[in-house]
Amino acid sequence: MIIGQDRTGKTSLKKSLKGEPFRENESSTEGIETDPSHFKVSTEFWKTGEKGQEADSESKFLFDQQAAKLTIRNLKEELTNSSSVEKTSVEEETIPVRLSEEPSTSKTESLDSDLHSCTGSDSDLSSEFKEAKTVKNLLAPELPEDIATLIESLVQNDKAVEEEDDIYSILWDFGGQSVYYATHPIFLTGKAIYILSYDLSRNPYEKSNVPVRKGMFKNNQDIHCTKTNMDYLDFWMASIYSLVCPDANCQSVALPNTSSTALPPVFFVCTHADEPYCGTDPRELALEIYGFLRTKIYSNLLFRDVFVVDNTKSGSEQECPEVVRLRKELLAFSKKLSQIKETIPLKWLLYENVLRLLRNKGKKWIPIMEARQIASDECGILDDKQFQTLLNFLHDQRILIHFNETPELQNVVILDPQWLIDVFKKVITVKRYEHVEEAVVELWLKLEKTGILDERLLDHAWGLLFDNQETRRSLIAIMERFSLLCSWPSADANKQYLVPSMLMYPPTDDVLEVLASVQLPSLFVKFELGRVPPGLFPRLVLQFFQWCNEEWKSPLSPELFDNFALFHILPDQGTSVILLCHSAVIEVVVHNGNDAPQAAAVSDFTHGNFDVSTSRAIHRQLRLILECMRKEFSWLKTMRFEMCVCCPVCSQKGYVKCRAHDVRGCECLHLLSEAELQKRQYCIRPGVRGDCRFRVKTFAPWFADVQERRISVNQVGSVLSQE
Repeated sequence: MIIGQDRTGKTSLKKSLKGEPFRENESSTEGIETDPSHFKVSTEFWKTGEKGQEADSESKFLFDQQAAKLTIRNLKEELTNSSSVEKTSVEEETIPVRLSEEPSTSKTESLDSDLHSCTGSDSDLSSEFKEAKTVKNLLAPELPEDIATLIESLVQNDKAVEEEDDIYSILWDFGGQSVYYATHPIFLTGKAIYILSYDLSRNPYEKSNVPVRKGMFKNNQDIHCTKTNMDYLDFWMASIYSLVCPDANCQSVALPNTSSTALPPVFFVCTHADEPYCGTDPRELALEIYGFLRTKIYSNLLFRDVFVVDNTKSGSEQECPEVVRLRKELLAFSKKLSQIKETIPLKWLLYENVLRLLRNKGKKWIPIMEARQIASDECGILDDKQFQTLLNFLHDQRILIHFNETPELQNVVILDPQWLIDVFKKVITVKRYEHVEEAVVELWLKLEKTGILDERLLDHAWGLLFDNQETRRSLIAIMERFSLLCSWPSADANKQYLVPSMLMYPPTDDVLEVLASVQLPSLFVKFELGRVPPGLFPRLVLQFFQWCNEEWKSPLSPELFDNFALFHILPDQGTSVILLCHSAVIEVVVHNGNDAPQAAAVSDFTHGNFDVSTSRAIHRQLRLILECMRKEFSWLKTMRFEMCVCCPVCSQKGYVKCRAHDVRGCECLHLLSEAELQKRQYCIRPGVRGDCRFRVKTFAPWFADVQERRISVNQVGSVLSQE
């Protein structure tokens, strides 16, 4: 899986691996492009099909190859042991072919025995074929023609059968446009090798190119986005880190002369080596960026070297040596994966082939009952548990897409992941104006400007894709599961959804103006990952909004942006809550109008007319929502967080700016958890001069101080003793 920021040369890198000619004006990938070909992983160009041949990648290549090799092995055994009492049944054979989450635990019925029907007495299989002239004369007539032909070809060279199995890959090219980032968690998998691409012609610390989103009549530039090029690298690494198993004994791979790399591995590849930023040495710049990534919590996922690539040499006589080295290291790493030699039943390949043939005939999805029927009738897979294991295996490989957490998710098996990507793109991006769209223009504009999707527009966009309401519900369930859209309150009969990827960044000056008038200190959600987990914030906003509606029933709608949400919880009192998503933390701000004394310094804040029970209820609810999300969503299973406040001693006025970088919510802010506040009331940061004390009561809107806790405990003890 090739990932990275937009326009960093991911598609050109894919072509370099395949040895295809470089194209200067390569079009940008939208969404995700899956290359369905099975490419042989080698130190040479990655070609489709068998060695040195171009094969139809959409055919049942893997099944035919493994079935042919297995049949030849059985033929040789029979010819050598013609008088043997017991023969090995093909039905019990398993084939080591590709990664799987778990090896098959039992040998089960597989193919029909026609793959094992043969007779003979000469151990020289090649001479048998010469005398028989054709495979059909030697083998059972039921043997499929294409497998028989392949056997005849392979048998001429015994080494082709006995040598180590080849390793094949399917390439996924992930679009780098931020609007599609929300779709990526659906397709990322822990059973992949990742190539993270970076463009060396860009300054890693500068603000990235302005994100551009397609509009109904014109494209929209998100000029207020402040993400740097390094932020995007951090985002991708955090996304991959979310796939790591939460157990302490996570799998890793060690290569000669290198330390181990955890799974899933990430190969860091820097492109545009021919035009590095400011003419610097490309490898030096690449090492600097690589060193930054090595300081993060996800550093053990990085392959222990960096690759500096010039894609312009792709397809030429003088190929980039770094591409050659990349192929070599990818092959060596693949061979070391523990799963590569795990065995799977041959009938699993047969099932995959049957589904592939259905896809080739235009089937994009099938109901779960049809998928089960195919497994039973055509592949002899009768056991329900084994069938589910098979679906999980194919899902892990992203051969198909199937989620089984809920009945709505479980009902549909997606045969064509690219089709699913295209379905999502229809409703998380705005379609360019066409006169035939006149009836829904206002709905498109509403989506573009507010991020609200009306179900009438959903019906319009999906109308020709399927006519099955159950399928529609399943697709919506998938999108809701991954926060591509969220149910949103509607004033009329038409259901509405919030599409977070359509929201843009707010004007920075407006946000700072609002925050400057806040008297209460901010609460921060600090994540162990060192950044906010991808996909977390929009789901948090939705669930927090639902709670606010139940708790306060405010008549005012929230103000929503990509990284900013303002909820008017008590508009008659001027009280509102702001959720501000920084790269490393989520800041929670309570704006209390004029109730707090304006002239008082923040450090001398007294409660005044503000009821601290409001802010503490917000604190408790946010913690509860985050805990529930961590348990509910698989991609958040590794999430660890703390509720903190900012140290007033070593930060700038306002409690939220880092002195070193003058950035609000900077990742190097000194944040104090509730436990730390109870332990000490002074700053322990090096370099702090003068008085380093602070008052714990300052943070009373969020945390009860020590005295309040003691009173509370004593009250509880008194009540218990009375009872």
